[in-house]
Amino acid sequence: MLVNSKYTKFAALFFIQTLSRGLLLSVIPIQALSIFEDAQRVSTLFFVISIGGILGALGMPKIIAILGNYRGFLFGCSMMLISLVLLSFNEPLYFSIGLFCHVFSIAAVEVSFMLYILARVPRAELTQFEPLRAFSTVLALSVGPFFGVWLAEEVSHDAPFILSAVSALFSILYFRYLKLHQTHIRESHPLNENALQYLWTFMKQPRLRLAYALVCARSSWWLMFVVYTPIYLIQMGVGELVAAAVVSLGSAWTLSVPFWGWVGRKYGMRTLLVSGFSVASILTMCVFGVSSLPMVTAVLLIFSALGTTMLDGAGNVLFYRAVKGKERSRMSAVFVTYRDFSNLTTPGLFAALLNFFTLPVVFFSASLWMAVAAWYCRYIPGQMK
Repeated sequence: MLVNSKYTKFAALFFIQTLSRGLLLSVIPIQALSIFEDAQRVSTLFFVISIGGILGALGMPKIIAILGNYRGFLFGCSMMLISLVLLSFNEPLYFSIGLFCHVFSIAAVEVSFMLYILARVPRAELTQFEPLRAFSTVLALSVGPFFGVWLAEEVSHDAPFILSAVSALFSILYFRYLKLHQTHIRESHPLNENALQYLWTFMKQPRLRLAYALVCARSSWWLMFVVYTPIYLIQMGVGELVAAAVVSLGSAWTLSVPFWGWVGRKYGMRTLLVSGFSVASILTMCVFGVSSLPMVTAVLLIFSALGTTMLDGAGNVLFYRAVKGKERSRMSAVFVTYRDFSNLTTPGLFAALLNFFTLPVVFFSASLWMAVAAWYCRYIPGQMK
């Protein structure tokens, strides 16, 4: 069975919550390019702002210790709503502060959600739940980018921000409908332990380091795809709607995530991950090779996203299997920084490279790190299902 309907309602929460940021996935880089007028400046902005996400994630155990996990979730949603107001202003300072709040809120909500997953889903059923969660999440990231840009162009500049706020508010109501606020999270949260201590605890554990490295590679590729694909295509004269459509079509491979989850359970996570990283690496290198042909590049980018979508079939199972019960909130706080670490290092790398090379260098770089990740997968236990 490809999908376990037992967790369908729970997984739907991830669609609703993720839609609030999915609607802005292409709107934000396009607006950033409009405000700052240069791809390198946009890269530098994303590099600096990503620090907010890391601070948000590493600060969540303290926030959860003081407020509780449910109020910690509400705190993250509140930060999201504040960010939407600020991002709607087409002015550099407000936009930058809003983007800081935006990445902070995403990290805060994700830490909270990971604790609920670990509390509500038995370890033996994680490989069945994760593809469903990934399906819901990536589906929101598939329909969101094109719809958000369409709303901004055809309805009003503020429309995607308003709808994003509605989605965030509805996620709170749905959260209570599922009675997740009544879930007891079993773990102490020592207030006297600082972030560096549990960061060190995380890094001492090889299985956690492996899970983190692989998910960073996956996240970095998606960042390259959703940020630099529209920038590249717009600079090549394709147009904003077409650029957003390419991002949505590439993300639409999410429909195959339950299948890839089944592949992982049947043939092993190592086989699935090696295949996904390899496909993405090879096709992204092909993108670099034909970067002077924007429509051919667009098609290749859409198909290279299939390889990265294969990785979503594994979701975060490697982390869930490795984390110890008594360390869940602290290790989750470190683990969810993968997105912000990617948001920090990837634009930083690209900002440096774009000083010397043209924009297609981002595709060459992405191909290389996906190839390295495929090689690193050899440390995954061969029979992990």
